[in-house]
Amino acid sequence: MQPDLLSPLFDYSVVDGLGRARQRGLVPRLDAKIFRTQAVGPAVELAGLEAGIDLKSLGKCNWLDQGSLQPLLNALTTRSRQWLAPDGRRGLVTGAGLELEEILTSFKIDAHKAALAAGFEKAALLVAAMGEIIGNVVDHSEATDSGMAMFSAEAGRFEFVIADAGIGALQSLTRNPDHKGIGDEGTALQAMVETGVSRFAGDTGHGNGFRPIFEKLADMTGQLRFRSGDYALTLDGRFGDRIARQVSQKPKFTGLLAAVCCSAPRYRRT
Repeated sequence: MQPDLLSPLFDYSVVDGLGRARQRGLVPRLDAKIFRTQAVGPAVELAGLEAGIDLKSLGKCNWLDQGSLQPLLNALTTRSRQWLAPDGRRGLVTGAGLELEEILTSFKIDAHKAALAAGFEKAALLVAAMGEIIGNVVDHSEATDSGMAMFSAEAGRFEFVIADAGIGALQSLTRNPDHKGIGDEGTALQAMVETGVSRFAGDTGHGNGFRPIFEKLADMTGQLRFRSGDYALTLDGRFGDRIARQVSQKPKFTGLLAAVCCSAPRYRRT
């Protein structure tokens, strides 16, 4: 299977369409297209949809060309505790590995090297953001064993994805009596990226790192997508003048997903 450059990308709009169709009990009509992967986030999100396709089945789909992401997706299907591509451009840690300091430190070092090689002078910021969200899985998901964190780097492009099959943003935040008034996953996702918002009480020091880090990532022409339940929150900094924020209803997702993709300044088109 060798799609040409005109083949459609397997992106989040495709995931939304597949999810809506399967939620209604329909067989998606793909019109004999071959979609090519550029980012791992859509594959992970599709696998996390309640009416989705698991990663093992996704690897066998004749409508999807995994391209250079195939080794990473293969490692995901086997739930490798830690995996690094021979060229160092892609890495993965799952489950208990997210709580083991030695493994997590090694993963962050690998990610930092990959981001630097891809042209990111602020590689440390990317790694700091990864660490914040991984900490969120450990502290809030109540399902660390289901967690996974991965990165993928190309020249001028760096993506990281962190996901779990835990309780999600709404159930987590409403553990804190201060946030009992939050009524849906969309509102919970928006609250999640605000300074000082956490499932823990305000004087515990939790919930202080997300907002400034996410804003800086968006300023790096980043695209950030967060999924929990039946909502998605996207922050888009590609257009320079401001960070566009959008909350929209989506097919139901199990757990929480954070997918971040940034472009290095020297590779941006003018």
